[in-house]
Order: sequence, then structure tokens, then C-alpha cells
Amino acid sequence: MKKMYRHLITIIAIFAMVMGASSIAGADQKAATAYKVKVDSGYLALRSKPAYDSSNEIGQLYTGDTFYVMDDGDSQYWYGYTEDQKAGYVNKDYLVADTGSATGIAAGIKVRNTSSDSILETDVFELYLPLDIKWECEIVNENTLNFFYNRAKDAGYGGKFLTLKSYDWSANDYSDFPDWKIAGLSNDKKYVAVFPTDLQYDATDSVQKDEYSRLLSIVKRMDTESRSGDNPFHVK
Repeated sequence: MKKMYRHLITIIAIFAMVMGASSIAGADQKAATAYKVKVDSGYLALRSKPAYDSSNEIGQLYTGDTFYVMDDGDSQYWYGYTEDQKAGYVNKDYLVADTGSATGIAAGIKVRNTSSDSILETDVFELYLPLDIKWECEIVNENTLNFFYNRAKDAGYGGKFLTLKSYDWSANDYSDFPDWKIAGLSNDKKYVAVFPTDLQYDATDSVQKDEYSRLLSIVKRMDTESRSGDNPFHVK
């Protein structure tokens, strides 16, 4: 399902235990596994809390609708967001796997949080980023992910701090980029981190400058040749 490739994964570092997206304190996230809603009749309620209660119903989903799951840790209610970016909890019994979900570098994409990190995870890698800074990951295609710093992006300053691309071992097109590093290697792929070469935040905003600089300094450690052992990117 091609439209899936460009859906935004706003990463919102959710509370402190529920990794998730779309609002809540912390690192704003929206990375997810797509599911389809399937109900025999009526609708599936979107809830503000993981419990059945008429007072917490905030939306309605119908058979065929897509729901993006970011936290499936609860035995009954999963957290995520709808196609119109509304976040909440739904009863997992009415969700079925979406066979058109992301493939390639983004296959199995989701976010999980620890006490200090937001971890963007796919079937092939993990990337550790700060829990306290809002960022987004955009799936461009099966070989490319773009990462944005929310505050700068929303203010119209671009906000991109990383492009992550996968290449076959025989390819070296990435050598044309002015600033890049090989972030990791698998048996059949090279994962290349490409960094921006222009200003992507408002230099007069001290918060933007500090938070963007932190994000950029972390991803610039994505280097297979580094001997410091602090590469935030790990191939599975």
C-alpha cells in the first residue's frame, strides 16, 4: 500500500512508560504498525484511557479503517493513532494486521521508550534518540527514512537532522552526498546516515538551537568506524 510509505511517524516520547505518539509529555512519537479495524457491527471506540467506560470515548472507528499501533504492551487496550492523527486506546480484539504495511528499511517500524531513550525500531535496526525532544520520522520509501526535529519543522525551518538510507553492498551512490557516514552493516545491506548541510532551525531561538544540536550530535555518532562504542544505531 504505497500511501503507507509516506505516512508521518511523529515520535512523541509518551509519558514515561507508554511508548507512543501524538501527545503526552516527552518525546512526541508516532511510529507504528498499521492494523485494520474489523467489527461485526457498529464501531470500535477510540478511548482516552485503556478501559471500557462511556465517559472516555473520544472517537469511532469502522471496519476497514486503519489504526496505527505504537504501544501493544497492555493485554487488552493498545495505544496508537488514527489516519486523521487522533491518538488514543482501542480494544485489540478488533484489530487485524494490515498486510500493506511498510516494507524494507521500515518493516515492523515502531517506537518503544526506556527511562532515558526513545528507540525507533524496525525489523532490521534500532536507533536510540532522546526521550525529551519531539521528533518525527517519515517513511519515504522502502530504502529511505527522514528524521525531523518537530519544533523547527513546525516553525517553517525544515527541521531535518537525518536521512537514513539502505543500499545493497554493491552500491556506493551515497559517496556523492557531502556529509555522510555508514551507520551500520548487515549481511546484505549498508545503512547510510546522511546529514544536512544547511541551517534547519531558527538560530535566534535558543531552545531550537540547543535541542537540534543535541539531536544532530547524537546521530553524527552513527559510524561503523567509530571506536568509542557510542553508536546509537544498531543492526539486529
